[in-house]
Formats: sequence, C-alpha cells, structure tokens
Amino acid sequence: MAKLHPFKGIRATRDKMHLVASRSFLSYTEAELNEKLTNNPYTFLHVIHPTQKRDVAEQIKFLEVRNLFDAYVRNGVLVQETTDSFYLYRQIKSGKTYLGWIGGIAIDDYQKGVIKIHEHTIEARENLFAEYLAITGINAEPVLMFAELDGDFKIWMKGLQARQPLADFSTTDQAQHTIWCVDAPEEVSRIQLAFAAIDAVYIADGHHRSASSERLHRQHPDWPGTAHFLSYIIDEEDLTIHPFHRLVKDVRFNENQILEKIQERFVAYTDAVHEEHPPKGVFGVVTKDNLTWWKFKEDVSIDPERLANQVLAPIFEFEDFRKDRRLKYSEGPKGIAHLHEQITQGHATVGFVLSAVGVDQLKKVADAHGVMPPKSTYIEPKLRSGLIVYPITYGV
Repeated sequence: MAKLHPFKGIRATRDKMHLVASRSFLSYTEAELNEKLTNNPYTFLHVIHPTQKRDVAEQIKFLEVRNLFDAYVRNGVLVQETTDSFYLYRQIKSGKTYLGWIGGIAIDDYQKGVIKIHEHTIEARENLFAEYLAITGINAEPVLMFAELDGDFKIWMKGLQARQPLADFSTTDQAQHTIWCVDAPEEVSRIQLAFAAIDAVYIADGHHRSASSERLHRQHPDWPGTAHFLSYIIDEEDLTIHPFHRLVKDVRFNENQILEKIQERFVAYTDAVHEEHPPKGVFGVVTKDNLTWWKFKEDVSIDPERLANQVLAPIFEFEDFRKDRRLKYSEGPKGIAHLHEQITQGHATVGFVLSAVGVDQLKKVADAHGVMPPKSTYIEPKLRSGLIVYPITYGV
C-alpha cells in the first residue's frame, strides 16, 4: 500500500503563481534565462540561481538559496497553507491533459519497494542534493510518478475540476496549469485511502531526487519533514513517453562506411514507417541525405538497450555510455529534423532513431529490479519548480 501524506504547502500568492513557478534551469537557453532573470522579479529562478555559480562552495550556494527563499516569504511573495492539504494539479499541453496529485509520499514506501525504480543513481549526486535539502529546508520540485488509479477515484478527481481553482494560468511553452487545494478532512482521507489500495507506484522522472530524499531521512530521521518527499502522481494511462534519439560523432567513419557496417549486421525494414513513431524492434539510421530503417536482432531487451548492445558498442566501440563524449542525445519531440540539422552542421556523423518505450515495458523493468540505459525515455509532463514547495524543516 502506498502512503501519500498531505502537507502545509508553501506557494506564491494567487496573483503571482504564474510569475513564480519556473521550468528547470536546464530547459532554458542562456538568452532565455537572462531574459527571465532580468524582466521577472518574482520567478523562482532567482531563488535557485545561486546553485549555478562556479567556484563557490556548495554549502555557501545552498545557504544563499535559503536566504533568498526567506526573502520571498518575508516580502509576501510566498505564503504557507494553514492546514495540511493535497493539491490536484492539471497540465494541458499539445492537446494532452495530465491530472494528478501533489503530496508527500512516504520514504518508507521507497525503502520497502512500493515505489519502483528503473534507473541507477550516482552516489555523489545523491549526497549533493541531500545536502541541498538539509541546508535549504525545502523541496521545490516534485518527483513525477505514476500508478494504476481506481476508476471511481479518477471520476471523482475529474469532478473536482469544476471547483474554483487556486490558480489557472498559461506559460510561454504553451502549457496551461491549473491547481486546486484540497484540505477538507473527509476528502483528504478519501485520497489517502485511494492510494493505500495501490500496491505499486512507479518513478517516471526524478530518481536522484527520490534517492536523495531517502538519504536525507537516514541522515536525519528525527526531522519530521524527512519522512515524506514531494511527489506528483498521475494515472499510468496519462503518462506520455517519448524516445531519446542518439547522435554519434566519430571521425573514423564517414556515413557510407557506417551504412555498410549496418547493412552487414541487420536486415532492412521495408514496411511503411511513420518517421516520428517507428514500431518497436525497428531503428532508423539518419545521415546527411538519407533515412533508412532496420530491424534489430531479436532479444528481450528494450530498444535503447538493443541499440547500445547491437549497434553502438560493436560498431563504435562504446564502453561507458555516460562518459563517452562522442554520444549525444536528442529529445524525441524535437523530431528527426533535429538529427538532420545536427549532422548537416557537422555536430554529428550519424543519428539513430528509436521507438518510444511503452509504459508496460517500463513497469516490467522496474518490477524485475532492472535498470534502463541512460536516456531511454523523455517523459511528460514536465513539472515546474516553485509551484508548490514542500517544507522539510521550514515553518512559516
């Protein structure tokens, strides 16, 4: 059973929620980031910006984040709920609706395997983020999770959308964000009971944040706020999984030599293919002037693992996929045109197109305690920092 916990969230006042919540730092270009920091005095980017400073001790950066957060509270930009609450959050983007619950999921669920993972984490990153959480006392970016929610519960959730929202706004990435605060005791209980009936919750995005929260709890079990961590849980049917395509720059080969090596190893796939949605078991090879399709050799692996084992390792002699700088990744929504662009501009020699990993495949890997290769999935929705902040040791 999953244990979801309500909490006294810290958030922007109604009139500023659209100005405060921000995308991840990494999603902005340098020009976009400068524009936000220059022209929006309320963006949460101001709070977390110190983490990007170079040649400054991590502890000093994290203390500066805490001080800037304090200033947002002191100046009335942020307020805290007076009652423990859940938050129903809806995001609509590209015609797709995501609806789920923001709450604190139990660290105990993570430790006992109710929360399922499919990625390895790096201990150094775990330690760093755990230290960040300890010093700042807040968690401002939820872990995206999914589960198989009960049908009647989903109908009830949809009905809640008729209520007056806490906030409803659109952002420049053409996403609409709507959030409702649910704090009535009987409704809080209904939400908790619905999750208590769930045997497994799967991490979609946020493995390091989850592992760091668990590490923080082990380090400070006496801090009540460490017993849960910030999460956003949606129904598995609503999750969108795109592939990450691959780009390889290898000066040892030209495109003809690469195609010859592919042809020696694989059978061409001659059926019609939707370029953005190839069938599973099929991969595309993108060169400056061509796109060809090939069938993987049969095995039980997911396609990103097949590409690693059947193509990248034997042909290009990749050993450490995380560290080899010849390998780049391209987000599925950017399309094949982005691969062509990178190759034409000389940033890559060849591109490889993959199908998307299915939800059932992801669950199968997680249930078997397996791991996926790096960048196997590009998952939506993408969540905003600072929309609802979870207080770890922070009381306003």
